[in-house]
Amino acid sequence: MGATMNQNDEQQQTLDILEAQERAASEGGGLQALPQPPLPGLTDAQDIAAQWLGTSSNVLNAIERLTATIDEETDRLESRTQVDFDSFSQRKNRGLLELTRAMRLTQGVEFDPRVVAHLTRLRASLVRNQAALQMHLDAVREVSAIIARSIQEVESDGTYSLMGPGGCK
Repeated sequence: MGATMNQNDEQQQTLDILEAQERAASEGGGLQALPQPPLPGLTDAQDIAAQWLGTSSNVLNAIERLTATIDEETDRLESRTQVDFDSFSQRKNRGLLELTRAMRLTQGVEFDPRVVAHLTRLRASLVRNQAALQMHLDAVREVSAIIARSIQEVESDGTYSLMGPGGCK
């Protein structure tokens, strides 16, 4: 009975907050900073910690930072400026770790629909980054193949090639 009463209290508190937000928005004040409802499925200690940490905002911030890093690398690749690949690799790895940790905190918590929009933008940035990196990698392969052929031609006297010395068969 006590658990049902507690759930009813939580639901009522959530409804009250939503109604207050709707009233504020309809009165032209926009959304205001109102207290967050308790996160479902957490103990009181976890609930307090999750609200204090701003679980959803941690995920959104991690996604934004990772997207910014990826966009910065892509912009440098596309503008053909010097790119420190080690630095970007470290930053992307750190961002992925941060995002993974933030997402773990949200397990069992009601899904925030804003995360979908941010993840969609991150995916678009990753696709663009992949295309730029692929183009860069293809160019590096071509240049290395040209250099390798040049080295072979300089070191070879033509003795063992299909074309004999002087270009005759």
